[in-house]
Amino acid sequence: MKSLQSLLLIIALVFSGMTFAQDVDDAQKAQRNGNKGMGKILTPDQLALLQEQNELVKIQREAFKNSLSDDQLAILDNQDLNPRERREALRTTFTQNQLDLLGTHKTNVQALKDSFRESLTDEQKQKLKKRRQRLKEKKQQLNQKKRQVKKRIKKKKNARN
Repeated sequence: MKSLQSLLLIIALVFSGMTFAQDVDDAQKAQRNGNKGMGKILTPDQLALLQEQNELVKIQREAFKNSLSDDQLAILDNQDLNPRERREALRTTFTQNQLDLLGTHKTNVQALKDSFRESLTDEQKQKLKKRRQRLKEKKQQLNQKKRQVKKRIKKKKNARN
């Protein structure tokens, strides 16, 4: 009887451990998802629309990347240029077809944004505005902490010398 109880206890512990691990995994996946917390604000239809829009943008971005020549890819990989210089150098090499792709992409993205905005209620707009503000504040706090850590590291290095 005791061996049965201990066996059941072990099975229960293993099962609860697996469940906990699954919950942690799901939480990590949700955190990696850029729309974390959006499920509480948006309807399932709106979430599906966002997902569809994101997929379309990815497809268009991939199509544009596939249209780049070897010389253009070399410009993108050139680490001697800063991002602004890289972008300007790349723009000067675009063909008319690539410019048309970019124009179409820009038009499509704007249309997608407009259709999404039209689907939002006033309450959802308020919640999203508050969410953006909270995210902005968190980002500022993180950047401030990074600067403080860098300062401390620099002080320690200077103190050693």
